[in-house]
Amino acid sequence: MSKRWHVVAPGPWDDTQFKAPLEEAGCEVVLGRSVDQFPDLAYTEDELIEMLRDADAAIVSTREQVTRRILEAAPRLRIVAKPTIGVERIDAGAATDLGILVVNSPVPENYLSVAESAIGLIIALAKRLIANQRRLREGEWKSPSSLGTLLAGKTVGIVGLGRIGANVARRLTGWDVRVLAADPFVEPALAYAVGAQLVPLDELLREADFITVHVVLIPETRHMIDEARLRTMKPTAYLVNTSRGGAIDEAALVRAIEEGWIAGAALDVFEDEPLPRSSPLRRLDPDRVILTPHVLSNTLAQRVSGNRVVAQNVLRALHGELPTFIKNPAAIERWRQRFGDKG
Repeated sequence: MSKRWHVVAPGPWDDTQFKAPLEEAGCEVVLGRSVDQFPDLAYTEDELIEMLRDADAAIVSTREQVTRRILEAAPRLRIVAKPTIGVERIDAGAATDLGILVVNSPVPENYLSVAESAIGLIIALAKRLIANQRRLREGEWKSPSSLGTLLAGKTVGIVGLGRIGANVARRLTGWDVRVLAADPFVEPALAYAVGAQLVPLDELLREADFITVHVVLIPETRHMIDEARLRTMKPTAYLVNTSRGGAIDEAALVRAIEEGWIAGAALDVFEDEPLPRSSPLRRLDPDRVILTPHVLSNTLAQRVSGNRVVAQNVLRALHGELPTFIKNPAAIERWRQRFGDKG
C-alpha cells in the first residue's frame, strides 16, 4: 500500500502504541528521539521545521516548543496532537491563524493519576516519609524529628478546581479535613458538590495547611504563587505542585524553603524541564522538599488510553473530520476551508 499521509512524532514516548493503527490506515509514521531515552536532547526550532516540513500531522510531547515559525513552515499540517493534556508549548494562536487544529488527550487515566498523586504527596509530606526512610536506610531509628502530623483536622487548599482539582476534593471526602478551593471560573455550588468551599486565592493561602496547585499555564497563572503570596502562607504549611512549573516562582520558593517561610514542598513539574542539574531546587533539604521528574500522571493505563485517543484524532483529521478535544476551536472554520469536514 502506498503511504497516503505523513505523520511525524518528534518526541514520542518509547511506548508508541499510536504507530500501528496509523500505519494500518495508510500513514507513514516517522518517530523522533524518545523523550524517555533522551530527556536532555530537546529539538531546536530549525530541527522541528525540517522534521515537520512535509507533515500532514504532528504528535508532540510536553518537551517540544511548537512555534509560529515551525507551523508556518509546514503547509500540509492539519493537526498538532498530544497524547497527554497540557498544550501550552504549542502556539495555539498561530495554529488558529493557519487553520491547524491543536488537540490533546484528557483521558481519565491521566487526570485521575494526578489527583491520586497529589494526595500521595500531601501524605508523604505530612508523615515525613522521605526523612524517615532516609534515617532507617542510614542505620538510624526513630527520633523526635521523625514525628509527622495528623491530616485530620487540617485545611487543604486546592488552587484550580477543574478535572484534577475536583477529583482531589472528592477523594478527600471522609478524611475529616476542611477543603478550600480557589478558582475564578467555578461556581460555589460546583465546589460544594465536590466537598469544597470556594474562597479567594489569598484567603486560601493564608488558611491552608496543605496547598495543592492544579491550574493550566496561561498569563494569568504564571507565577501566581510568587514571593508575596508565599510569605502569606503559614510557616507550617506545605505546597504541592503537579500542574505546571510556571505557576510557581521557583526562585521565590527556594528562598521560602531556605528561610523557613513555609515548611516544605513537593514538585512534579518545573519551569525548565528536564530540571537542570544546576537548579537551586536540587540543593534544597530532601527531607522537606520532594522532587519527581514530571512522571506522576504517567501510568500504563494512561499511556494506552492517551495513545488510542491521539491515533483516533489524527485519523479523523486526516479524513477531513473534526477530531475531539480541540483546544483552539476558533481554527475550525479556517481548517474546514483548507481540508473539508465530513462531520
